[in-house]
Amino acid sequence: MKRKTWLILAVLLIAALALAGCGVKPGGVDVVNTAPSGLWQTIVVWPLAKALIWLDSTLAGWGVPYHWGFAIILFTVVVKLVTFPLTYKQLQGAQAQRAIQPRVQELQKKYGSDRNRLAEEQMKLYKEAGVNPLGGCLPLIIQMPILFGLYAALVAIGPNLKNARWFWIPDLSFPNTSVGMSWIPEYFRGGQIPLALAYLVLPILLMVTQFVMQKWMTPTSAADDSTTKSTQQITLVMTFMFGFFTLQVPAGLTLYWVTSNLLQLAQQWFMMSRASLAPAPVAAGSNGASSASRTTIEGKAGAASGAKPSSGAKPSTVKATAKPTTVKSSAGRSDEASKRKGSKG
Repeated sequence: MKRKTWLILAVLLIAALALAGCGVKPGGVDVVNTAPSGLWQTIVVWPLAKALIWLDSTLAGWGVPYHWGFAIILFTVVVKLVTFPLTYKQLQGAQAQRAIQPRVQELQKKYGSDRNRLAEEQMKLYKEAGVNPLGGCLPLIIQMPILFGLYAALVAIGPNLKNARWFWIPDLSFPNTSVGMSWIPEYFRGGQIPLALAYLVLPILLMVTQFVMQKWMTPTSAADDSTTKSTQQITLVMTFMFGFFTLQVPAGLTLYWVTSNLLQLAQQWFMMSRASLAPAPVAAGSNGASSASRTTIEGKAGAASGAKPSSGAKPSTVKATAKPTTVKSSAGRSDEASKRKGSKG
């Protein structure tokens, strides 16, 4: 798929996310006493909104400070646990992609001048290895439906989030689509720079964690790999677009996204550390050397005993079972004969 097609797809995804709150009143809805409208709200938006309200009321009952923020974080942890099997497979695919990079570089050196042949051979290699070269985009695609539903849920429960603080953030329901990005120049012109920076921290953290996550997921290549470079450019563009989008959605949604990225990074670091600590497979050459040495030793032992060595035979211990024999000389035999004659006489 061409890079331009993927960029168009990224724009469409952003647009879909921006329109995900459609059908929910911007001022919020009483999801507890109001029936959902349509299948999307019934199976996704309302359950998510009610789950968040229940988590918040539970934490508030326990006296947890900043309970709304911790409710969103706890919700994120639950989502990551549920989607862990998919994430695990995706991380395994990324490690497999890194493992075949030497073979990719060999193809680049061999078919570097023929772009079409290089792309064809690379796709064959990816298919044989079961690797998806665009797998780095998968984490974004997996969490898209959850982001859509959570955004609509936060719009629905907006009144509940009003003035809900989270450490340095005074209101998790701000900003919103009705305000857009107009709050940034207004805050800077009005001298409310610290307040503006407080709301900018999470979008910046989102872009940084997104960039690091995609950097880890996408293997680097010394040669000119058009597929890898295209994937890197796509993910970079999507990272900036998502960062731009979070400047005009509730900070609660950005908090969810940043927490999800941090958990994803922890999972990636854990799997990468396990891969680096795993024992290296024994090379065929080492086994061959051992077999050769055993064969040489057995061959020498066989030559000494007059037997032919067997390459597949294992070395064994030969026990001496022969009893000691007495060798009698001719002189000894004549003495015994004379003794027998003397006894007869």
